[in-house]
Amino acid sequence: MKYLTSLLLIYCLLIIPVSAQDFPSLPGHVLNLQSGKTGARNIPQDQGMSGVWQKLQKLTTTASVLHTVAHPDDEQADMITQLSRGKGVRTSLLSLNRGEGGANVLGSEIFDGLGLLRTEELLLAGAYYGLDDLYFTDVADYGYSKRVEEAYEKWGKEQVLKEMVRVIRINRPMVIVSRFHGSERDGHGNHQAAGELTPEAFRLAGDPNVFPEQITEGLRPWKALKVYRGGVKADEPWQVSVETGEYSPWLGDTYGNFAFLGYSFHRSQFGGVRFQMAGSSRPYYERLDTKNAVQEKDFFEGIDTSLPGIFKLTGETAPKELIDLLSQAENDIKKAIAGFQPAQLSAVIPPLTSALSNLRKAISLSQSQKEALFLMQIKERQVLETIHAASGIEIQAMALPMSFTGTEHFYQPPPVLEAVVPGQTFKVQVSIVNNSNQLLQAGNITLQMPSGWQVQTSTVAAQRLEPHEKTEQLFTVTAAANTPVSQAYFTRNSLQENRYQLKQKSAYPLPLEPPVVMAVSSYIMGNEKIQVQQPVLTRKVNLPYGYSLYTLKVLPEIAVNVQPASAVIPLSDKPVTIPLQVELLSNADGNINGKLRLKAPSGWKITPEQTPFAFAKAGEKNSYTFQLTIPKTGKQTYELSAVATVNGKDFSMGYTRIEHQDLDYQLLFRPSTIHVSAIDVKIAPGLTIGYIMGAGDDVPKGLEQLGAKVQLLSANDLAAQDLQNFNAILIGTRAYAVRPELQTYHQRLMDYVKAGGNLIVLYQTQEFVPEKMAPYTASLPFNAEETSEENSSIQILSASHPALNTPNKITLADFDNWVEQRGSKFFSTWDAAYTPIISTQDHGQAPQKGGWLMATYGKGNYTYFAYALHRQLPYGVPGAYRILANLVSLGKK
Repeated sequence: MKYLTSLLLIYCLLIIPVSAQDFPSLPGHVLNLQSGKTGARNIPQDQGMSGVWQKLQKLTTTASVLHTVAHPDDEQADMITQLSRGKGVRTSLLSLNRGEGGANVLGSEIFDGLGLLRTEELLLAGAYYGLDDLYFTDVADYGYSKRVEEAYEKWGKEQVLKEMVRVIRINRPMVIVSRFHGSERDGHGNHQAAGELTPEAFRLAGDPNVFPEQITEGLRPWKALKVYRGGVKADEPWQVSVETGEYSPWLGDTYGNFAFLGYSFHRSQFGGVRFQMAGSSRPYYERLDTKNAVQEKDFFEGIDTSLPGIFKLTGETAPKELIDLLSQAENDIKKAIAGFQPAQLSAVIPPLTSALSNLRKAISLSQSQKEALFLMQIKERQVLETIHAASGIEIQAMALPMSFTGTEHFYQPPPVLEAVVPGQTFKVQVSIVNNSNQLLQAGNITLQMPSGWQVQTSTVAAQRLEPHEKTEQLFTVTAAANTPVSQAYFTRNSLQENRYQLKQKSAYPLPLEPPVVMAVSSYIMGNEKIQVQQPVLTRKVNLPYGYSLYTLKVLPEIAVNVQPASAVIPLSDKPVTIPLQVELLSNADGNINGKLRLKAPSGWKITPEQTPFAFAKAGEKNSYTFQLTIPKTGKQTYELSAVATVNGKDFSMGYTRIEHQDLDYQLLFRPSTIHVSAIDVKIAPGLTIGYIMGAGDDVPKGLEQLGAKVQLLSANDLAAQDLQNFNAILIGTRAYAVRPELQTYHQRLMDYVKAGGNLIVLYQTQEFVPEKMAPYTASLPFNAEETSEENSSIQILSASHPALNTPNKITLADFDNWVEQRGSKFFSTWDAAYTPIISTQDHGQAPQKGGWLMATYGKGNYTYFAYALHRQLPYGVPGAYRILANLVSLGKK
């Protein structure tokens, strides 16, 4: 066929996927989840005939919706999926924050690390929903909140409203749908804020006098046509109901169930649990922009969403010639859909290239009609994506080590390059596969890279591509020596900051910064240029599950990680010696050596003063122990830092690699600074403690800093070890959710307590059923109470209890300066055998006594402690250490 007999790959250097030099381009922040822009996850349902068919549906309408939520996992996943995959609507999601303050069932990430993890989870979930755009504001989640007033106190109501208006002006949706009702029924104060502010942002976004600095920056006012709110019940006034129980033969399930498959990737929140429904399922929505609302068949009733209706929609004038071009493009799309053949996807390409030609002619005539131009450019990009999907042309770009020779054997392990460092030279192999049944002619490929990077081509691509043949082009790339490392464009200096600072404002309000290097090519099809780009990937060994692929990232030559980042030491008039560990990780490709030292306050003795290190290849790491002798400690916090020096260059930053199954990894950077707090704390000497790790926390490190010996207990330990050897056993946060052996060996733990042991159960979710898993009956319902305000008032209920007196006298001062929250998942009712130790309450909440309960069982002690130690210890909160010391010392003479 003529449209496939000539493939011309053209040299292009781009900033955004659609080259402004070739034809008008969309802003980089719209359609931001397309694979060519972010490397968003490809799923099977978006490939082959299913993928092409769903892309064709996107061409039939100009309808668009922006869905607003407060956190990742708030989204009405089934509604988004039905609109996007069922109706072809351009769907966008705005989350006010990234869920930094939530709990984590996957691991030990909390706060900003958890925010990065939940961003990745939402990106993957959105791929299943068919989401076109994802946005975040610059506010940070501060944890569960019962009052909307707290959200406004933390964030600033005007600030959140401004950023919501910004996203509306960027995305320019026809319809805005709030997930939340905007009333107390939303429960969470963040939810209520999202629900309250959505209709206000809808109203203000079209006024150029509101937040005029955004207009100065280049945004235009935008008045969406309708606004709705969710959280509405079937027996209440509503205008739109979305049937998400409709079956899709292209997905092999209902839209609702397929959405819940995507939703299950919120694993840090739900542990991968997948919800499924059978039969009809309908969320309901109330329209807010009119007083005389009537029931509608869908969100877009009364709106002309056809291509020729663009100018009617925008109110701009257009010559008949332009309307005719749009009508011709719409007819071309209808022909493509009518001619769709699952066994011959290329049949849709001739009418689609005709539609593309007509759209581009219309675009060239509409440069002064900005709103119509915006909608036409969206349709142009969607047509391009559909043509490329139907062509069967596959492009992959892989970063490889310099040792790669260009030849691979089937049984030979593939070459691995996990990341690059500034100044490093490496290779990039770009392969193009012709999966069509036509002969193609190939030309050049180019790389889009940061300023200062150098590239040379070492091989020449084949000139002809037979059906099912591939061509490869190999580049040698050198990263600029001053290239910044790959870290989130948003950051904050402390948890007390409720807004992020933006280091790369051009990326805001996208989920993450764009990929570092992109492979770019263009080809001619039906006399129209089709432009394609693909993020350069890296490969990591993940045996026995093969090799994982990630977007290429830039890492520092040496990462300097201190353990712990916050340390505590007891007050003392005598010298105190503590160990401090520094881990060095080499990312350099080859030999590297240097010296490591600590910078400490004057008068501190450091042994050794410095230590040499050497690494031979990337990925090697080693830990180095220093002994710090502090002559005398006052009640204060000291600061010291670790510095690694290589060839006269100092490195004083470390990072946590946030990496989980199915997700791209992210990096949370932090200075290699240690804060050492001297606190008045005592602990029983010689304690040996068993710790049953749950989802992951740093409580064991806190115990070791207090001087206890800690053993992490495995399932085998619970089955066979003599538990009486432990002075105390702690069950870590959310352990009952991830450690099924706790049920299997429940009786052994109860026998341990009965014989004189000290068992402490930290914060748990509803997998913990105290009626069956504790010595005395109690209840932990689904709606168990929590105290979210970290400065909530405390009342001591059992002042004489040993846990408040030995070895530390616990007073109200021990609850000062807590971080993010008091506690969560308090018992609601309990047997009289339990003694409540303290109570606390948020504003407007009844006193909560079920967060710290203790009981004697046999000869031993049982404690349920739902206060947030796992959040306090990493930040050196003195009172949390003193309370923990008392709990583990209980019964020890």
